[in-house]
Amino acid sequence: MKNIKFAPLLFIAFLIGGALPTLGGKVPAGSSSHGYRLVPFHLLDHRLEFVPYKNAQRERTLLGMFRSAGCAGQNLTTELVSKNRPPQVLCRLQGQTNSLIIVGGHLDHVRRGSGIVDDWSGASMLPSLYQALRSQPRRHTFLFIGFTEEERGRVGSRYFVTHLTPARLRRVRAMVNLECLGMYPPEVWEDHANPVLLRNLSATARYLGTYVPGADCDRIGYDDAMSFRRFHVPTITIHSITQPTVRVLHTRRDNLSAIHLSYYNRAYWIVAAYLATLDAQLPVTPRQP
Repeated sequence: MKNIKFAPLLFIAFLIGGALPTLGGKVPAGSSSHGYRLVPFHLLDHRLEFVPYKNAQRERTLLGMFRSAGCAGQNLTTELVSKNRPPQVLCRLQGQTNSLIIVGGHLDHVRRGSGIVDDWSGASMLPSLYQALRSQPRRHTFLFIGFTEEERGRVGSRYFVTHLTPARLRRVRAMVNLECLGMYPPEVWEDHANPVLLRNLSATARYLGTYVPGADCDRIGYDDAMSFRRFHVPTITIHSITQPTVRVLHTRRDNLSAIHLSYYNRAYWIVAAYLATLDAQLPVTPRQP
């Protein structure tokens, strides 16, 4: 977990008209723009703070959060990956087509610390992103996944992608991975990001009057996005890992005190807008094999 390579800023902040939320600011509850509707930040933060220690309890908690967000019935399922291990949680937001955009964060954590950064910060954001996007019809079908067993070698994400039929795999237009958010303003793992997804993130941030710097984490390890890249699925990972904050991971310091809520709220604001942008910009036809 040393020698992190940090890329230059992806772009310069550029404000496009009107008053926009800034770092530490608050988006008014119920405000909407560009086809999404943010949940109040106090609800987002409550979901982050309501973190069970045991991995099995996290699966049940995330299921309850998705139900409270309005995802239920056949759209909310679990997938058993390995015996005697918690399943992963899947929430589907059906679109006008079967082209898929997958948004993921992992549920499990190591024994040291509470794992609220790595990666309850990503997993607990998923129900709030679902709520943000369900405000209007979508071209793509979104699949929000709380992956299991990431810390044991990306077991859950590898299981999911290897069990897709070839036809369904070609319909996955993007996999957006949320990893270790809230310690720092959101960044992007630039050298692992698909160029089209990276350009859309840059454009989204410019529109919002902010920026997302590149911070590459090659020396730290791998994430669930890697499972998808091996099958040529376009991926992007949004995170908050820097040289100082990497020392939090897999230690007792991985607890709520490591999270800055203003940074976490900013990540949610940007990711919600970004997913709406991808829905509008990505083609809905299957990728070529």
